[in-house]
Amino acid sequence: MAKIATFLIDDHTVLRQAVVEMLEAEDDIAVVGQAPDAASGIEAVARLRPDVVIIDLKMPGQGGLVAIPEIARVAPGCGIIVFTMYDNAAYVWQAMNAGATGYVLKSASKDDLLRAVRAVHAGLGYLQAEVTRPLLKRLARDAKAAGQKSELSARELEVLELVALGRSNKAIASALKIAEETVKAHLKSLYEKLGASDRAHAVAIALRQQLIG
Repeated sequence: MAKIATFLIDDHTVLRQAVVEMLEAEDDIAVVGQAPDAASGIEAVARLRPDVVIIDLKMPGQGGLVAIPEIARVAPGCGIIVFTMYDNAAYVWQAMNAGATGYVLKSASKDDLLRAVRAVHAGLGYLQAEVTRPLLKRLARDAKAAGQKSELSARELEVLELVALGRSNKAIASALKIAEETVKAHLKSLYEKLGASDRAHAVAIALRQQLIG
């Protein structure tokens, strides 16, 4: 039986090597490569076409959330597992919406990560139990907000789309040719209309309501 070809992208060298050794110890898993950043990782994934990619969310340069759709594009059918220390429900939602099929915390047990690799390879999704409850709570809040939301203005939608691209307030102001204080005012307004607590939450709600794509 062919082994599950796995590729790891993480900027923490010691952790990355430890995970590689752990995976290689399994009879049904083979690590075909590893990378310390998203850019070189995407290039290698396009060439190697692994069955499963394990990727960190926060890395220097291109982050995991931006890299996930790129990985899905260059290696269609590849399962993508987010492996991170962040249990923020908005991150979970954004990652899954971007194309990830698994989400595991770095505090997880060895068995959790192995189950994720095997489940994702089998075409199933995998959410570690510790992230499921806060995600469901956040989705419940989003659903409530969706029923009570006010219409966003065209300008607020423009601001929100740039926030979703990871732009800073200064960059948004420059792109829209408005003052940075005006950007802050638009953000405050759209937070209130969406029932959002922060930038990530606002983007998560907007994606769920299909206000942005």
